[in-house]
Amino acid sequence: MKAIRKLTISLFWGLSCISLPLTGCGSDSASSPDTPAYSDNNSNGIDNPGIESSDSGSGNQGGQQGNLSQGNGSGTSSPSVNSSGNTMNSSSSTVTKKSSSSQQTVPSSSSKKTATVSSDEVLNTPTMTVNGSCQPKTPIVARDSMATWEFLRSQGDVFDQILAPYVWTFSDGKTLQGNGLNSVNVIYNESGTVTAQLSVDGNIVDCSPLQVQGDPIVISSCKASTVSANAGDVITWTVEATSESPITGYTWTSTTEGAVVNGSGTTASVTATSAMHKKNLEVTVAVTNEDKTTETFACERVSITDPNQVDVVIAYTNVDSTKVFPSNQTIVAQYPSNAVNCMMVCGGGADGVKLVVDGEEFEIGYSLNVTPKKCTDGSAAGTKITVLASMNVYCYVPY
Repeated sequence: MKAIRKLTISLFWGLSCISLPLTGCGSDSASSPDTPAYSDNNSNGIDNPGIESSDSGSGNQGGQQGNLSQGNGSGTSSPSVNSSGNTMNSSSSTVTKKSSSSQQTVPSSSSKKTATVSSDEVLNTPTMTVNGSCQPKTPIVARDSMATWEFLRSQGDVFDQILAPYVWTFSDGKTLQGNGLNSVNVIYNESGTVTAQLSVDGNIVDCSPLQVQGDPIVISSCKASTVSANAGDVITWTVEATSESPITGYTWTSTTEGAVVNGSGTTASVTATSAMHKKNLEVTVAVTNEDKTTETFACERVSITDPNQVDVVIAYTNVDSTKVFPSNQTIVAQYPSNAVNCMMVCGGGADGVKLVVDGEEFEIGYSLNVTPKKCTDGSAAGTKITVLASMNVYCYVPY
């Protein structure tokens, strides 16, 4: 009887070990704490940081659950991607992380631009609705680089602009056309000034020019003969420029109203007029070389005054804020009619204020006694002086 009972117990435990994954069956594996329940090669390994807990489950059940969620009940695994971008396959023993090269490449700003080609489509019939202006996006580019020409709409709406026919014609004879082609990219392999004309919706627009630079020109200075001058004075400027390509010319211009610039070489001159009173005389020089490079440079400015005009009558003894000498502006100041001596007391709102009187520079440390060299005691009354201050300065005659 005991033998039958032992046989029955043995059969029971044997069948239990076959049907249930109990770690108690098989003393060697159960007694070894260092042996993991699943090998490192299992794709559902718990230690893999690339697998989200919601997809992995625990052990092999996580892989089966992932397959069921994909609608795959056959046990054949299908790949899935977690939030970290890792590709997982429950039937594989490897977790593969996507490399950056396998992802879509985002072009750099330089590779985004490509030369524009004409469209093969039939141009729409012009309606003369869209009009505006055109220009290079950047007025100066280097040789062997790309320039962008753009149309700036001032007439017609956006929908009209999209449907409008565009024909771009460049000074080298090249043309580009297409419906809605309001911007084009062109590569220039030769230096010089280039132009373009645009026919947009049947309207002809002349674009502002583009300068393509060749060998560089370095302009180190363009100095004026003085910092301030009176009406009738002649001011001269001298430019210093160098280039590997021989310099071929200098073009002098001025934006100051009434200024006539005389000069074609490294020097130029302008005669100041009374109309320039209290203005800065501004002169610009454009230097070119044999490689068709043009470099423009703003020369030193000169403040102009007309001594026959009076801007401020200097206060006599008492303080009058309306008598202030304005900052960074050359004016004509006149001594009051009851002035006897030339010395005046000048004050600024800070230490180190610069004051230029008839070309002579003074530095005011909050307050300073100033005597203009042009003024003489005994004949100060009515004397006119030119004044340029670095900030607002108040002056008065104490007696």
